[in-house]
Amino acid sequence: MAEELEADPNDSEFAEQSEAAVDEPTSTVEPSEFAFRLVNVVKAMNSGEISYHEVATSFSLADELKCLYLFIKALPYDPIAPIYPETPFLFFKGVPLPRTFDISEETARDIASFMRSQNSQYYDDLHLHDLSQYHLDAYETAIRVYNDTLEKTRRSYHENVKLAKAQVFEVSAVMACVFVIVIVLIGVS
Repeated sequence: MAEELEADPNDSEFAEQSEAAVDEPTSTVEPSEFAFRLVNVVKAMNSGEISYHEVATSFSLADELKCLYLFIKALPYDPIAPIYPETPFLFFKGVPLPRTFDISEETARDIASFMRSQNSQYYDDLHLHDLSQYHLDAYETAIRVYNDTLEKTRRSYHENVKLAKAQVFEVSAVMACVFVIVIVLIGVS
C-alpha cells in the first residue's frame, strides 16, 4: 500500500510536474502582483533608478523573463511628445516631461539584446501563446495598467502645458496693454 502512494521519480508524469513546478510561481501570488512588478521595474528604469541590465536581472524564472521580454517589446516608444520647453525661460516656468514612460526604441532593443545574450533559447520564436496562463494574465494586466497610467500621465502633462501657455498669454496680453498705454502717454505728451 505504501508503495502505491509514493511517486516514482522515473515516472514521466512526475518528471513533467517537477519541471513545471520549477518555473511556476506559487499559487498564493496573484498575476496582478507580478504585473505591477513588471510595470514598476520598467518605470524605475525610465526614471534612471536602475539600469536596463538590472531590469533583466530583476527576474529569475524563465517564464518571468519571457513575460518581461514580451512586455518590453509591446511598450509604446516615446509615448509623450514634448510640446513645451522643460526649462524656465524669461520669467515663465517650464513644464518637465514625465520620464517614467519615456522608453525609446533603442533602449528596448538594448534590453532585448542583453536578455538574448543571457539566455537566447528562451526568446527564439517566442509568442504570447507560449506563456503559461498565469504569465499571460500578468502580461495582459501589466499592459493595461501601463497604458492606463501612461494616459493619465499624458493628460496631466497636457493640462500642465495648457496652464503654462495660459500664463504666457496672460503675461503677453498685460505686456501689450502696458506697451500701448506707454505709446499713448508718449503721444499725448
